[in-house]
Amino acid sequence: MVSDLEICRRIFRKYSWTYYYSTQMLPPDVRKRVWVLYAFFRLADEHVDNPVLEPAEQLRAFREDVDFAWSRGTSREPVLRCFVRVARQHGIERPWVEAFLDSMEMDLTVSCYPRYSDLERYVYGSAEVVGLMMARVMRAPDAGLDHARLLGHAMQITNFLRDVAEDHARGRIYIPLEDLSRFGIDPSSWGPGVPEGRFRALMAHQIRRNMRQYMEAHQGLRYVPPACRFGVALASFSYQSVLYRISRDPVSVWHNRVKNARGDYPPVLWRAAYASFMA
Repeated sequence: MVSDLEICRRIFRKYSWTYYYSTQMLPPDVRKRVWVLYAFFRLADEHVDNPVLEPAEQLRAFREDVDFAWSRGTSREPVLRCFVRVARQHGIERPWVEAFLDSMEMDLTVSCYPRYSDLERYVYGSAEVVGLMMARVMRAPDAGLDHARLLGHAMQITNFLRDVAEDHARGRIYIPLEDLSRFGIDPSSWGPGVPEGRFRALMAHQIRRNMRQYMEAHQGLRYVPPACRFGVALASFSYQSVLYRISRDPVSVWHNRVKNARGDYPPVLWRAAYASFMA
C-alpha cells in the first residue's frame, strides 16, 4: 500500500522536475516536509487549472476539506492529512493558508492586473506564503522570513515570464498592463503575434526587475540553516538560469517551455555552492 508521504513525493516529482531535484540537497527530514507542502499547493492548483467539475465549486469544496482537516487535525485525503500534520508541527499559520487559497480563487475571476502593486496581492498568496511555509519547515529564524517571502516572489515572477503562452491560452496575463502600455503593447493584441521588438523590450524590463528581486532575496541566505542553505541556493539559481535563457531569446516563450539544459547545471551547482558558502 502506498503511504501518504509517497503520494506527496510522486506528485512533486511529476509536476516539478527542476525543483524536485533541488530538494534532494536538503536534509531527509526537511525534504519530506517539502514534498508535503508542494503536494498541497499542487492539489489546490489542479482544482483551478485542470478541474474535473466546475472550478469555483471544486475549489469551494476543497476549502471546506481544508477547514475540516485543519480543525480536526486529519482528513480522508492523504495530501491534506500530511499537510495539516506538518502545519501543526512547524508553526505554519492559518492566515498563510487562507491567503494561498484566496489567490487560487483570484485565478477564477481575475484575468489581468493593471499595476504591479495589484499583482503583488496575488503573488503574496500564490508564492510569498510558500516561502514563509518553507522557512518554517526548515526551522529558519523569523529574522529571515521577509527574505523567504521575496525569494518566493522572485521565483513566481520567473514562472510568469516562462509561462506567458500557457497563461495566454487560459485567458490570463500576469505581466502588469501598465508595463505593456509602457512598451506600446495593446493588451487586446497580447499573444504570439505581438510586435517582436516591443515584446523584447518589455521582457528585458521584467527580467531586470526579477534579477534585482533574486539579489535582494539572497541577502537572507545567512538566515537559512546551514544544512538547508545549498538546497535553497540551488533552487534559486536553477530558476535564475531559466531566466537567463529567456533573456537570450524572449520570443521563445511563445513557442516552447523554456527549461534548463544539461550543460546549465555545472555553473548552477557552482554558483549555489559559492553563495551558500559565503552566506
